[in-house]
Amino acid sequence: MGYNMQSYQNILVGIDVHGPEWDKPFDQACIYALNHDATLHIATVLNTKTYTTEERFDPKLKELKQHAHEMLDNYKQKAKDKGVYQVNVIFDTGSPKTRITRHLAQKHDIDLIVVGANLANKAEKFVLGSVADGIVREARCDVVTVK
Repeated sequence: MGYNMQSYQNILVGIDVHGPEWDKPFDQACIYALNHDATLHIATVLNTKTYTTEERFDPKLKELKQHAHEMLDNYKQKAKDKGVYQVNVIFDTGSPKTRITRHLAQKHDIDLIVVGANLANKAEKFVLGSVADGIVREARCDVVTVK
């Protein structure tokens, strides 16, 4: 009896503007996109809880948004350089795990999410929760975590 591997059409890779380089999860998402001839959605969700909601009151927020857009454009070009031509970039704000699992995945018909698993210590995970862990628990599609 053979195993039929699911074919993915829309793959989302989450990139954190606050975190370290996300090359490993991104590279893995590109491989999946190439192998499945899928659209790659590169998303960053800016957690704005620590900022005011309006840029005019918080210049750091404007700077962070600009950085996020530049980073997304950079990853889009990297994907094209790897041969992935169906690429969509997504910028959003709010809670990353909530926005990705409850909004972006449905809006873009995502059937695979690729996220980086940060190596937070136990205390950080207890207090803050891990975005990757939250996505694994809440997603209605397949999730691949990459260390």
